[in-house]
Amino acid sequence: MKKTAAVALAILVAATTISFASCGKDDKKSGEFDENNIVLSFSAMSDIHQQVGQEKVKNKLVRALDYAEELAGGKLDVALFAGDLTEDTWKKTGLKDQPNYTTEYNADIAMLKTAVTEAIDVNETGVFYCLGNHDTDPSVLGDVMTEMPALFYSQLGEEFFRIDAADSLPAEGRRHAVVNGYHFLSVNPARYWTLNGYEKSTLDWLDGQLSAITQENPGQYVFVTAHPPVYETVTGSCATTWGDSDISTVISKYPQVVYFSGHIHNVLQDETQISQNGAFTALDCGSVKYTGWMNNVNDNLLKFDNDVGTRVDDFSEGLLVQADANGNLRVKRCDYVKQSVIKDAWELSYPQSDGSHLKKYDNESRKANNAAPVFSGDSVLQVTAENEEISCVWQSAADDDMVRYYTLAVYNVVGTKKTKVKTFYLGTFTYRYDRADEMPATESWKFTVADMKKYCETYKTEYTGEYFFELRAVDVWFARSEAVTLSFSAKD
Repeated sequence: MKKTAAVALAILVAATTISFASCGKDDKKSGEFDENNIVLSFSAMSDIHQQVGQEKVKNKLVRALDYAEELAGGKLDVALFAGDLTEDTWKKTGLKDQPNYTTEYNADIAMLKTAVTEAIDVNETGVFYCLGNHDTDPSVLGDVMTEMPALFYSQLGEEFFRIDAADSLPAEGRRHAVVNGYHFLSVNPARYWTLNGYEKSTLDWLDGQLSAITQENPGQYVFVTAHPPVYETVTGSCATTWGDSDISTVISKYPQVVYFSGHIHNVLQDETQISQNGAFTALDCGSVKYTGWMNNVNDNLLKFDNDVGTRVDDFSEGLLVQADANGNLRVKRCDYVKQSVIKDAWELSYPQSDGSHLKKYDNESRKANNAAPVFSGDSVLQVTAENEEISCVWQSAADDDMVRYYTLAVYNVVGTKKTKVKTFYLGTFTYRYDRADEMPATESWKFTVADMKKYCETYKTEYTGEYFFELRAVDVWFARSEAVTLSFSAKD
């Protein structure tokens, strides 16, 4: 915690004394997004996981890019990918028994090239990417992975890098591109599963680029992408093995930075997938291939049925980012399966010297102002027992956004003593809904008597068939409702 506090203080000082001083402010410009004067449109996707022989996955990417162009009203200026472009390069490259996965040729990269060129004309739409751990993970395979940026560069071909600036280094994993006057930068960590994954040379390169770019045009956003999220920004980044804090020491000096990441495969219905901390803006790009996030919420994780498990067939999400003539940004969240826009767009005013462009989606203030979910006064939990199954049904709680999941604590009752034997974490599958008011009016869950007896054995309490339930609703900020309770006898 001391380290986190020190980093936060350094971020605040750097952002206030260095970067904000260089930001411009033009009172004649409007901070409202101008739909009629769009000067830049790009898709921002992550975790596309292209794999030879997997036509379904290829088609998901083609469908996503097709919808992005439809939503943009024409050709994209850039297709940005925040890592995990391929599936198995990190497992197979360099192994002698994998002739299609060498340091000279990779079958998954070939599939990537096929999918991208089928969906877009790379001579009209620039392709800009960083690599992810599935593409190059030196923490798994060592030195052979350091050759992967060069392999992608050589195999994809020069047309994939036509937007790169003269000082771009794609074969080294450090890219710089300029499109319609906007700068794009990408970097790759040298290690994964650690908060400190970057080489000093990479951080120095990024710092130098951002310093030069923002000095030349302090009132314009700069787009930076790397695969891991910045630690303690978007949901999923607070795990020390999934987020990265190294890069924040650089980008925190530049309030013009909008940082795009992937890696965590979360659903973009969560308002926590945009994050501001007073220093920069962070955006999660979701995932084109799948989300496993529901696995972290729901019980019975080994049941890969329609309600539980990794979501592949009915999930695919990403972003469409647009800039207007005044430098304001609009970010639309896209459901590529339903071909629809998720909720309302996120909008950012152009960078301003007072830092006001970093306040709208500030994590601390949004969490402080968040209201916990509420069950209505007449809400009840209905429980029935039939054929050795216990069925629970309840009215959905109300929230100022979307209820993320419910906790259902089940107690075994022996006389006057209650022993909690199980808490179910029940996701609401928010990715199925484009707006909060589309979510169902009731929720339900079932478990078996056999399961309950097993739970009782674990806690060394005699199963009696007498239950006490506590139901709570939880939102994306982890605010919890008051409990709805019920005593129930399965013997009745």
